[in-house]
Amino acid sequence: MAPQPARLSSTVRGGLRLGGGQVVTQACSFIRNVILARLISVEDFGVAAAFAMTLSLLEMISNVSADKLLIQAADGDEPAFQNTAHFVHVLRGFGNGFVLFIAGSLAARLFGLPQAVWGFRSLALLPIIRGFIHLDSNRVQRDMRFGPAVTIDVVSNLVVTLLAYPLAAYLRNYTAMLWILMIQAATSIMTSHWVAERRYGWTWQRCYTRRMFTFGWPLLINGLLLYGIMQGDRVIIGSAKQLFPHTVYTLADLGAYSVAFSFTMAPTMFAANLASSLFLPPLARASSSPPQFAAQYMRRAHAICLVTALVTIPFIAAGGALVTTIYGDKYRGAVSVIGWLAIMWGVRTLRLVPTIANLAHADTAASLIANAVRSMAFIGMLYAAFSGAGLVWIAISAVLGELFAFPTLLFRLKRRHGVSSTPWLRQLALVGLGMALTQILVGAVPLVRSNSVAALAAALLMTSGTVSAMFLFIPQLRRDASAALAPILSRLRGTQHGR
Repeated sequence: MAPQPARLSSTVRGGLRLGGGQVVTQACSFIRNVILARLISVEDFGVAAAFAMTLSLLEMISNVSADKLLIQAADGDEPAFQNTAHFVHVLRGFGNGFVLFIAGSLAARLFGLPQAVWGFRSLALLPIIRGFIHLDSNRVQRDMRFGPAVTIDVVSNLVVTLLAYPLAAYLRNYTAMLWILMIQAATSIMTSHWVAERRYGWTWQRCYTRRMFTFGWPLLINGLLLYGIMQGDRVIIGSAKQLFPHTVYTLADLGAYSVAFSFTMAPTMFAANLASSLFLPPLARASSSPPQFAAQYMRRAHAICLVTALVTIPFIAAGGALVTTIYGDKYRGAVSVIGWLAIMWGVRTLRLVPTIANLAHADTAASLIANAVRSMAFIGMLYAAFSGAGLVWIAISAVLGELFAFPTLLFRLKRRHGVSSTPWLRQLALVGLGMALTQILVGAVPLVRSNSVAALAAALLMTSGTVSAMFLFIPQLRRDASAALAPILSRLRGTQHGR
């Protein structure tokens, strides 16, 4: 009898499904950005970025994370709990829509776009639409079932990506972004109801509502800080002309910086979405057993280090040459900042693990404190805008902010929850050294910045060197990699024998 293939664990199966969904989602986002960047002007791309930043502000500062509490709470599977979360989402959506409509003219003036007031006010429809999302796709993640969430992301992204070219080709300006945002929101809501197992409903139970706000209030403040981290640099670039007389930044700079930002952000969002879904449930279950939690934590720390090296170093080495090749020479202004932004996102990827580890202990204040420290970067950004310094100093300030925030999370995890990160430090040092040497190489060799072949060769050399050093000097990484790959390899061998 042919040997039966080894059964994949729920974590591995969930990871493969989530990974596949994230590949499709991020590929769609990348294609849409390229289409828009190619078909509209750099200035119009800057206006589109201003729309996204304005919408993101209210979304972040009003998020009580009821969807995450459905996963984390012991009674999150209760229908009344879920329906209360639905009602909270609807109230939040209408509240955000009202504020966006009222503040539309203010946002337009801040970015120096009086002709686009109608566009900013149109954004008010988006949070109202999003408020009616069905949260069943979040609830079933308690059992490591990610299929519904993946379906929602994939379907909505595929639909708007297919429509991106005809919309951008017909409109040829920033209004294409408005249509894309509206269609994506509507498609997400319809798909969330289509894949749901439970009937959608509203309930108002004070005990559940109180718990949601108790769990989420630090995240509300954290949302404002997170907005500053995710969007603040671009807000400064976009509004600098209205605030500082000596600034050199323009809407074209905002467009170029936004291209570099989104180009380097994509792999971090991939890792963040994957890690949040895969890491939180098992870490939350192990939170009552310190030895088991520490072991789970270190396995995930090793995995994040490996992912960071494999993703970030190629972007540092080849990002400048690739961005002009893909988006066009009109975005050459992105070349000077893309390496620094890749480093910034790399450090942010590394701090995913201690962030989720603190959240698994229901310690939502940890992210708040770390992001408050990260926000010190705005001192450097504001000074750069005020003094007329180059765009690169905005990106360097962001890197410094992340470097200050990271140890804050590690310290809190040790002090509040007794989880040491000392075994992780050697691997962190190797990843940091690889990123630093790559950035030095790019700065010292102009050919790497301008020639795609030289850039790809540098990316291959530096990435392979860093990853080889990690496997050579970190035995635990070798063991974790072998353990993770064993079920997949066994299943493949079993399939071959079955043939």
